[in-house]
Amino acid sequence: MNKNLKIIIILVLIFFLILAGYFATLRAISRRESYKNLPTENTQPKSTNKSEASKPETGSGFSAKGGPALGWKLYKNTDFGFEIQYPDFWTVSEEDIVNVRGENTKGFFFKKPNSDLRFAILPRDGLSYGLPDNGTSSQVFIGGSFGAQSKWTLSDGRRLWLVHPQYGLFNWSQDIGRIDILSSVTDPAGDTKIFEEMLNSFKLAR
Repeated sequence: MNKNLKIIIILVLIFFLILAGYFATLRAISRRESYKNLPTENTQPKSTNKSEASKPETGSGFSAKGGPALGWKLYKNTDFGFEIQYPDFWTVSEEDIVNVRGENTKGFFFKKPNSDLRFAILPRDGLSYGLPDNGTSSQVFIGGSFGAQSKWTLSDGRRLWLVHPQYGLFNWSQDIGRIDILSSVTDPAGDTKIFEEMLNSFKLAR
């Protein structure tokens, strides 16, 4: 091998070494820039604001997780197969009643203190009275199935609703099971808003 060939080989090796170093430097710079653009992880502990975590959905008696919202309770009756949410300052009573057919059964009454409103769940129909003839009837979706709803506005401004969930279960059936609702005289609009939220929470066990 002559002297000139050795020089050429050495120069070629140096060239490739320089070229490899150049590309390695470019690769390192590219990686460093990529790391700079990555979002940094916040090592600070996340805020656990309980008032925000348990904040209910706006205008509803339900929390975002589906359970009762703040200020509401859940009433569940496994014997008759239903559940419903209601304001936590209301009272609930289960009363032995005799229905219009003379059968012994129970009625479930949700009462607002110091108010004459009525919210009753009557699996075997316990109240019977004359109804006005100016009501409106419509189909509703309640408790996971379709039902019938009738509404009246009484002469004193109170609002009367009868809701019949059409779902045969336990003691429920479309012709005898009903929810009986009557607003107070003092605040029929406010009572109606609460009634709507309670009806939206009503569920029949399957």
